[in-house]
Amino acid sequence: MNAAPAAVAAGAGWARALSLLLAAALSLALLFLPAMRGAGLSPGAHGLLTPLVMAICAGFVHGVGFRPRRAWARALVHPALLWPLMLGLAALWTRSLL
Repeated sequence: MNAAPAAVAAGAGWARALSLLLAAALSLALLFLPAMRGAGLSPGAHGLLTPLVMAICAGFVHGVGFRPRRAWARALVHPALLWPLMLGLAALWTRSLL
């Protein structure tokens, strides 16, 4: 079993809590924002939903404390990749709604 480097804070409790809060906030925004607009999604906004929902799912995976065995899977749910990805995709999706 390979141990993660001590300098990596992916397993820190605050990082997991932040991932869970960010994923929950983005999933609630996805649930309520289109309904508040009262209009259908454009093709651009709809095309961004798949990667955004997958990033949100990865945020929940990290937030609840699941730690994948494979290194490539651990890298996918690492906060250094996950947080900018979630925020960037959410910003692109929000911009496509305007």
